[in-house]
Amino acid sequence: MGLAQIPFIINFFWSIKHGEKVNDNPWEATTLEWTAPSPPPHGNFVHTPVAYRGPYEYSLPGRERDYTMQNEPVEPAERIRRKPPAEPVLV
Repeated sequence: MGLAQIPFIINFFWSIKHGEKVNDNPWEATTLEWTAPSPPPHGNFVHTPVAYRGPYEYSLPGRERDYTMQNEPVEPAERIRRKPPAEPVLV
């Protein structure tokens, strides 16, 4: 059984030395926890974030990116395509 662990241990150290460095949001997630710095300070956020949209609104037509963070304000063209926006929700 111990021999089966050798490839995982080799891969672990190989990845540390030669692995690709990633940005703060490698999965391009839209939720607010990806806006917190890493490592997170006490309380996670310096200011209370405001959510302008739901967490799963991916790939809106006409956007430059395939994802839009929850805390990015709604653009005027996006307001026309959507229902009237509700008041921002404090999280």
